[in-house]
Amino acid sequence: MLKSLLVGLDGSEFSRMGLRLALEWAKPRQAIVGGLAIVDLPGIFQAEAVPLGGEEAKQNIDQARLADARKHIDQFLADCALQAAQAGVPCKLIESNGAPEEQIVLESQRFDMLVLGRQTQFHFETEPRDSRLLTAVLRGCTRPVVVVPSGPVRNGECVLLATDGGAGSARAAWAFVQSGLFRDLPVHLVCALSDPCEAGHAVDRLGEMLRWHGRLVEEHALEPAGTVAEILLAQVAERRPAMLVMGAHGRSPLAEFLFGSTTRAVLDGCPVPVLLSH
Repeated sequence: MLKSLLVGLDGSEFSRMGLRLALEWAKPRQAIVGGLAIVDLPGIFQAEAVPLGGEEAKQNIDQARLADARKHIDQFLADCALQAAQAGVPCKLIESNGAPEEQIVLESQRFDMLVLGRQTQFHFETEPRDSRLLTAVLRGCTRPVVVVPSGPVRNGECVLLATDGGAGSARAAWAFVQSGLFRDLPVHLVCALSDPCEAGHAVDRLGEMLRWHGRLVEEHALEPAGTVAEILLAQVAERRPAMLVMGAHGRSPLAEFLFGSTTRAVLDGCPVPVLLSH
């Protein structure tokens, strides 16, 4: 069962939703929520071509960015502490300095689960949006990652667990079971492979594991009509889950490339939290 969750704090609506969900999940489990805010020192002090005699001006700009970043970080952490206190959830505040993707991966080792917004802006002093951070974190993180949308999360009717029969989806299913989340909801286990026999075996394996942990499971070997992302998003729309659980990569180099694209497409279109495991 979850004893700790780490939330990345960057001031975005996605980050605020992640914190709200983490506090909601932590309270009944008497778990601690960590709030991680990062000063992006490499981004702030990145080398740039400057005109002759412009070094002092650049240093002044860098120092102003650093001061502004620390001001924002202090506010992120203060807001996290206040919301945790109001929710009655113990909180650990972490201020880190360095490359955000590296610091998130390192600090997540303290916790059972990482919660991040679907869009992040940890490089807020130098970039409006982190286009590559989530991919880097998913590849490097040793903990399950829950990626959350920015809007209100509905009360779901089930949990949707997608498998391709590979190790990533098996690890995601195991992480979901160990989390203890949504124990009162049925699990719809879906697989869409060109070989219906292989799809049946894939859902049967994970279905048995889930039932041994007391989960109510329905297995669905689906016709592979459309892309994997289209199939999964259609299942989300039809079954109205509280959470989608899936692996972040496929089994072969080609499958990993395709499933990486699938992961991005699903995250972009999914209105509910997605639990991912590398």
